[in-house]
Amino acid sequence: MIQEATSARPFMINIAEFVLDDVYELFEAALGSAAAWWVGHLTLIGLTAALFWALRNWEDLAYGFEISGMKVWSMLVVVGLFVGQHWMYQSMFGFPSSGAFLTSLMVTGYLVWQWYQLEPAKA
Repeated sequence: MIQEATSARPFMINIAEFVLDDVYELFEAALGSAAAWWVGHLTLIGLTAALFWALRNWEDLAYGFEISGMKVWSMLVVVGLFVGQHWMYQSMFGFPSSGAFLTSLMVTGYLVWQWYQLEPAKA
């Protein structure tokens, strides 16, 4: 069996392992610990760069995606509705986690679809 050599830098802090958690474990299982360290930290750098770019170009993004204050509130309500339903189906009705997820996803999707069907058209 081939074993991986121990790291020459045991004192380094692995930030990617703390931030990415399960994704980092996936990297480690697929690539080994040395490659997972590199890929994990490159992923963090990429996510940070994407966030910085989005903040710098927020006006263009808001215009392109038609993001307004009301749309942000409606999306927060949708997320709250989904989480509330998932909790209700799992704790009160005893659904398994996957069943609660799928049921709340379908009901929330239906309600969002109905909301945008009933919303008056813009002139």
